[in-house]
Amino acid sequence: MKKGAVARATNEASSVTVSDLRPYGQSLPLALLRARESVMARLRPFLREHGVTEQQWRVLRTLNEVEEIEVTALADKICLLPSSLSRILRDLGARGLILRRVSAEDQRRGLVSILPPGLDLIREVAPEAVRANQEIEAAFGVERIAALKETLNALCDTLGEGEGVEGES
Repeated sequence: MKKGAVARATNEASSVTVSDLRPYGQSLPLALLRARESVMARLRPFLREHGVTEQQWRVLRTLNEVEEIEVTALADKICLLPSSLSRILRDLGARGLILRRVSAEDQRRGLVSILPPGLDLIREVAPEAVRANQEIEAAFGVERIAALKETLNALCDTLGEGEGVEGES
């Protein structure tokens, strides 16, 4: 291939070429990432102040809503790889925020639940999280956010992957 020439990598199964790609700035994955970053920029500062990462917050928020959950189900629910979740659970356990145990019925299953200090941390962070979400709602609109969540859930349902979009962060 000549230097400077547009690469026309052709898929053997079709006539689709690299030039058929939308500009990356117009891609759906980038638009979703930019939206996520815009939302998380409102949440990161106070999470950081409380010594909690975004992923740890997702774990704690989810554990707050269940009595106990299997580790693999938790990973699926919060869209984390099991290997990443394992490290996060280890860190949260070392801080005394969660409890991990092995299922009595099936030794292969790990179970996790939140401890009182984890609940205390959620209660401490909750007012700031609610305030940040209210600011986002005020800026973008409650109805538009509801419609966006509905649309994103429909996308997930259509593509057959993921848990969908639930409430706020």
